[in-house]
Amino acid sequence: MSSLGTDTRHTATASQAVCGDCGTPLSGPFCSQCGEQIIDRHSLTLSHFLKHNVLHELSHVDGKIFRTFRYLVFRPGFLSAEYFAGRRRRYVNPVRLLLTCLLVLALLPRTGSMTMSLGKLKLNLLPPGPPSAETIDETIAKLDVVGILNSLMEKKSRSKDLRTPDVVEKFNHELKTYATALSFCNVLLLSGFLAILYRRRRSLYVEHLVFSLHLASFVLLFSILPTPLFLLLVWLLKGSALKIAAGILAFLLMSVEMIYLYKALLRFYRPEIAVSIRGWTRTAWMTRLAVMTIFVANSVFITLTYGAGAAIALWRL
Repeated sequence: MSSLGTDTRHTATASQAVCGDCGTPLSGPFCSQCGEQIIDRHSLTLSHFLKHNVLHELSHVDGKIFRTFRYLVFRPGFLSAEYFAGRRRRYVNPVRLLLTCLLVLALLPRTGSMTMSLGKLKLNLLPPGPPSAETIDETIAKLDVVGILNSLMEKKSRSKDLRTPDVVEKFNHELKTYATALSFCNVLLLSGFLAILYRRRRSLYVEHLVFSLHLASFVLLFSILPTPLFLLLVWLLKGSALKIAAGILAFLLMSVEMIYLYKALLRFYRPEIAVSIRGWTRTAWMTRLAVMTIFVANSVFITLTYGAGAAIALWRL
């Protein structure tokens, strides 16, 4: 009897379906080890594929992306606060969000850039537009800060003709590649700066890193906005009126970016309980000072990373 019982169990085990992914015996529609779903005849029908795969996945993914974008743009600092409150599944991961914003930025056409001059130093307030499709000189002039890139270009031009279409195309490709990769360096620099500035408010470096990822994602999306607005001004105005309107628009855009940063810092770094109105006033003033400091620092980091990308692109020609 004992032998018969053993043989029966062995036969049941041998005939039991196993997961096609990890090989674990299955006891339901999903694998208990890796979560893979069992493939049956019904799941291979066209109607099931359209209803439960295409429509469900599109609605689920798009819903998460649109929800994340909405909170990223209209509720500064909210996504970072949600992340460390343990509510993460309903939003796009911070790293994936930054990659998505980089992809959106690469696909949409942009012209020009927003810069701020501090004496001889010219800083990019937003990620600069795509490199010029015709000449390397225009791109270098847009990214050069103190003349270093211009010197590198002159040195390279002695051994290679930088005006040929093939060279320009290779430079633009290299610049896009390395500027995108160095965008993460900008995040690391900003998060390190925040870790020093707010070390008493949030002690973990990853907290500042997530906030920087969200802030960088917003800046990338926000850098799309100037192009259609400036093109609208060019269509409506001419001459001196265009210059004045463009200056006002640039000031407004810079103000919006600083207000966003101010609200994001207050939401993420402020104390949860205010002991007094005076305490809140001091926090607000300290945050305003931090906004100016971080705004300039972030502009420096953007300028350095894109300048480094252009230097690498010149070196690889």
